[in-house]
Amino acid sequence: MHIQLDENTKSWIQSKGKPVSVKTMQINSCCAPPIQDLMTYLGKPKDLHNYTEVEIDDVSIFVEKHLLLNEKMTLKLMGIGIFKMITANLC
Repeated sequence: MHIQLDENTKSWIQSKGKPVSVKTMQINSCCAPPIQDLMTYLGKPKDLHNYTEVEIDDVSIFVEKHLLLNEKMTLKLMGIGIFKMITANLC
C-alpha cells in the first residue's frame, strides 16, 4: 500500500508528536444499508496486533491490516485552528 500525504499534513502530525491510526468504522442504521468509512485518530491503537505500522519521513501511521489490501491511501489535514483533523481516503 502506498500512503500519500502532503507536507502540511506531515508537519501537523509531527508537531503533535504522536502517531496517526487509521481504522474502519461501521455505521449501521435501521432504515438504510450499513456504511463503512475510515476514521483517524492521534495515538497508537490499543489492539496493536490488528495494525501494521508504516513509517513515512519520521511519521508513524498505524493502519488496520485489512486496509493494506488497497492500493493507495491519502491522508489530508482538514479544518481550521483547534478543529484541525486528519482525514483518510482509499483510492
